[in-house]
Amino acid sequence: MGFSEELKKESQALKAVKRPYETAAFLIFAIMLFQQLAYWVIRILRFRKDIKAAAGAWNPNFNTNLPTTPAFVIRIIQIDATKWLYVLLGLIGLVLWYFLIYLFVWNYCRKRNLAKWTWTVLIAFLPVNILFIPAYILYAVYVFRPYFFRFIKRMVEEYKAYNPSIPFPEEIEEEETKGNVEEFKEELNEDKAEELKKE
Repeated sequence: MGFSEELKKESQALKAVKRPYETAAFLIFAIMLFQQLAYWVIRILRFRKDIKAAAGAWNPNFNTNLPTTPAFVIRIIQIDATKWLYVLLGLIGLVLWYFLIYLFVWNYCRKRNLAKWTWTVLIAFLPVNILFIPAYILYAVYVFRPYFFRFIKRMVEEYKAYNPSIPFPEEIEEEETKGNVEEFKEELNEDKAEELKKE
């Protein structure tokens, strides 16, 4: 399926009334993304203008004061905010951030028929924490909840079936290993005793 066909399919899905929250999430995502890109373009142009105006007399800083910029991108730029290299590395980091969100959030949710735009907006533009829990942790718990619940169910079943008088297979192997070591030591002592007798 080509890009244009995928775009048509997505626009039809967004226009459908089945999931109105998905359409709202897409609109929020589009607005926030365009706002972020516009700020980056404006700040890059201003940084370029400030560098020309400074003419080496002072070092202008690239301003990263935007709440939706990921923290790791800001950290990259703040290594030295006066150099183009770190601004470009920060921009590459931002592109990588959106690629990973596409790969691990949007695409994953699309394949499993989850709310792809809602989760994408929550991961990309939500404040860092909700009740002190990062948004990506909530996403991971939501996505992998069947595995978590299977694990919890297995733990409960094993706890109910636990009988202290029956040892675990690991404990039996440990006892056998200890017994083998003791037998080996006894045989070694007997061999030493025989060698001493021969001498």
